[in-house]
Amino acid sequence: MSDKTAKKIMVVEDEQYLRELYVQILQQEGYVVDIAEDGEQALAKLTQNEYDLILLDVILPKMDGLQILEKLSKMGKKNFNNTVLLTNLGQDLVVAKALDYGVRGYMVKSDFTPEELIKEVKGYLENGIVRSAL
Repeated sequence: MSDKTAKKIMVVEDEQYLRELYVQILQQEGYVVDIAEDGEQALAKLTQNEYDLILLDVILPKMDGLQILEKLSKMGKKNFNNTVLLTNLGQDLVVAKALDYGVRGYMVKSDFTPEELIKEVKGYLENGIVRSAL
């Protein structure tokens, strides 16, 4: 993939190991990857940049994933179909609220191997399809 056609993905994840793993496997596939380690950093980048796909963790320092969606919505962003929520088990109510904002899908982090993550990302970017893991 050349830089002109490379899809740009934002990874919003506070857990360093997961963030670095996601970045590594996405970059190996030729994607341009931007990161945010907390909610405030994510909000700032999301208001200044466009992304083909946003992988948004729910539980983050400074501002959680739902607060980010709420603030972006209040700023006039109403289309979250390029956003996939990264969740842990037992966050069904949070996922339901995020889906109300119009996020495209969600993935339970513990359910995905790196290969499955790439498959999901490609599926979304190529077809607009994301398999929900809950």
